[in-house]
Amino acid sequence: HGRPTLVGNIYKGRVEKVLTGIDAAFVDIGLERNGYLAADDADATGQRGRSGKRISDLLKGGQEILVRVTRDPMGTKGPRLSAQMLLVGRRLLYSPTAPMSGASRRLDDCERDRLRLLCAGMSLSQGGLVARTAAEGAEVAHLERELRFLMRLWGWVSRRAADVAGPGMVYREAGLA
Repeated sequence: HGRPTLVGNIYKGRVEKVLTGIDAAFVDIGLERNGYLAADDADATGQRGRSGKRISDLLKGGQEILVRVTRDPMGTKGPRLSAQMLLVGRRLLYSPTAPMSGASRRLDDCERDRLRLLCAGMSLSQGGLVARTAAEGAEVAHLERELRFLMRLWGWVSRRAADVAGPGMVYREAGLA
C-alpha cells in the first residue's frame, strides 16, 4: 500500500455538514475527502459521549475546528477524526486538552503503578499524560524533560493553528508540517 499514514496529523478544518441523524459531522481538512467526526470524538476534553451532548450542540456548519486523524481514509471513506489533541513522544503521550492519565497495559502492574505515580506528580497546567511501554524503567528526570518538550511542541502547534488559514495541515506526526 505504501502510502504514508495520516494518523496523528493535526489539521485545521472547516465543518462542512452536521448530520444530526447519525450524530456526526463531515469536516473539510484540505484532503480529497472530508473527514468524519462522530459526536463522541467532537469534544476536545475527551469526554467521549459522557457529556451527553449531540453533534448539533458541539458544532455548526462553517465553524473552524482543530482535529487529529485517528484512522486513515479507506476506500470511499475519508479519514476518521477527533477533536481531542494527542502528541506522541518516545515515552509519553501528552493530551493538552483532556485530563487523562495512565500507563501502558503492556507493562507489569508494579511498573504501571510506579509510572502512574510519577506522571501524577508532574506539573501539568492543563491536559493529561499516559506513560507508554517505552517508559519502562525511565527516571523521572527523563519523563519531565520529555513532557517539557511535548508542552513546547503543543505551544508551537497552537500558534501555528492560529496562523494557518483552514482547511489545512498544522502538524505532521512524523515530523513538523
